[in-house]
Amino acid sequence: MVQFNYPITNNVFDMSQFVTMSHRAIIGWLSTAASKQDKHVFFGADKPDWAPGPVRFREHMSNLERKEECARFKDTQALKELDLERAATLESIHMNAAYIVIMARHKNDDSLLDNTGHDFKDHTKKAYTHTSVSRLPLKVTAKRGDEPGSLVITVERDPGAGVYEVQLCKGVPAGDESYSTYGNYKSVRIFIPGLERAGWYYIRVRSHGNNETSPWSAPVDIIVG
Repeated sequence: MVQFNYPITNNVFDMSQFVTMSHRAIIGWLSTAASKQDKHVFFGADKPDWAPGPVRFREHMSNLERKEECARFKDTQALKELDLERAATLESIHMNAAYIVIMARHKNDDSLLDNTGHDFKDHTKKAYTHTSVSRLPLKVTAKRGDEPGSLVITVERDPGAGVYEVQLCKGVPAGDESYSTYGNYKSVRIFIPGLERAGWYYIRVRSHGNNETSPWSAPVDIIVG
């Protein structure tokens, strides 16, 4: 069995986002990635034991949730165990990304880098994905963030996107003029702070890339916590 005592990096996927993610955000990422990788050719019966995949991700999810609950009471040992589990989780995520890159190169098929839950680095997006943005509206979900007055938006990745434009409307929109652009983001997981607590917001997103723009997503609504 191959053992790794350090994070494995690669030059394809953007691994920098995990450093600043909250425990809850990492759990959400693990859930999404596990669901996508369940259907991926690399994670069938012939996957080597050393390569973390959906099963390991779900184990980390369970461990993080349990240890985070214990750590709520500021128990020193529980906090230490939570930190250790987070470090183990990040190592698994890095090893998972490295395995995907190795196998895609081995099979000489970079399309197999898609739909794994990992985000591409900018230069990878240009080199390995389609240049046209989606012709269909992107799927968008929203949930309350860890901080009061915040949201976390998750956008279906568009391989041709350079940025994702997020627009918000407070209250029920009367039309396009009710929305205002909140910002443009490169990540498909977008943290939006500073909203009015108990405010009812509608969100829509579209992608921009290669002088093209996708249609607006269907609006999603949420009450901010």
